[in-house]
Amino acid sequence: MSKDDFIKVADAKDISPSQMKEVEVDGQKIIIANINGKYYAIGSICTHEGGPLADGMLSGYEVECPWHGSKFDLRTGRATNPPANEPEPVYEIKIEDTQILIKKQGDKKDPEIELTHLEKIKVEGTDVISFKFSKKQVEQKKGGEEKVQDIDKALLDYKAGQFAFFDIGGVYNDSKGPIRHFTISSSPTEDFIMLTTSIRDSPYKQRLATLEEGKKVKVRGPQGEFVLHEDDYSKPAIFLSGGIGVTPFRSMIKYATDMQLPLKIIMFDSNRNKENILFRKEFDEWSKINNNLKIIYTISEKNQQERKSTSSLPSTETSDWEGEYGRIDKEMILKYVDDKTLKDSLFYICGPPPMIKAMESLIQKELEIPKERIKVEEFTGY
Repeated sequence: MSKDDFIKVADAKDISPSQMKEVEVDGQKIIIANINGKYYAIGSICTHEGGPLADGMLSGYEVECPWHGSKFDLRTGRATNPPANEPEPVYEIKIEDTQILIKKQGDKKDPEIELTHLEKIKVEGTDVISFKFSKKQVEQKKGGEEKVQDIDKALLDYKAGQFAFFDIGGVYNDSKGPIRHFTISSSPTEDFIMLTTSIRDSPYKQRLATLEEGKKVKVRGPQGEFVLHEDDYSKPAIFLSGGIGVTPFRSMIKYATDMQLPLKIIMFDSNRNKENILFRKEFDEWSKINNNLKIIYTISEKNQQERKSTSSLPSTETSDWEGEYGRIDKEMILKYVDDKTLKDSLFYICGPPPMIKAMESLIQKELEIPKERIKVEEFTGY
């Protein structure tokens, strides 16, 4: 990435925590917000009726339009409260000394393409379903002949770990609008696009759960900076995942394995119980062929921990789990990560907000890792 791709827009000292400032880049009005020392940038014009978001209210990671109450997530740009249902553009930020720089977008807009739903795969014992979409486009020609060709669009050039917006159609009266963004859980090296999510009671999720095979959905993207570092593969990657937060790591691990990247990856995957471990079969298979990959599973469900410590139980009830128990902590990490690896690694954290907060505290305070070596992606659920 060229340095010329970024332009200085503000001094970080001028934007206090929980405050925002409007700037202009290439004629585009953008708001920069400071949330707990991290900076986010999205478009400043409400996608509903053009209200000035810079004059709105900032609460947590959301900015509220002063005209009609639409809200937008600063991290993803998605509309989180109607009447707006179209997302805001998001902009990549980096900090040099105290200067805030924004990546120029030029005239580029996220492309929208149609993907065909192939199949859904339910994870037994959970509310999680994966949805696969074709990378091929079928064109019906005269005489009934079908022409199959690759979809030559930018979405298919996504980086492992990025997300996209999915408009599945037939969604009504959903308070969050008819469009959702999901991490693309498939790797760019695979011959399909996949999203994986927990099914909830929202109209969108209920419609998604009944998505028919052959249904065409509109997809826009990709977006997001929660991706593998490419500058120096000598820096190991340590993944800390919680529940459904493992989805970007599936994409990254599959990509690193297929591309035979010389990148050491250690993942700590935390779940309530072993039934809730997503992609375990695939992860175990990839670990066998990727010598740079190590995965540590840990479960936190109380009764399973008690079963381990109850020696009176038959051995068959305690011998089927060889992973760890309890939440990820300093002791668990140091059990599998040596001092040199710890010193050189970049940390990637993905999971629900409480897990994110706990892991950031653990890494920065207990392991004394600077925040510059930590990447975070939150799964708030909706």
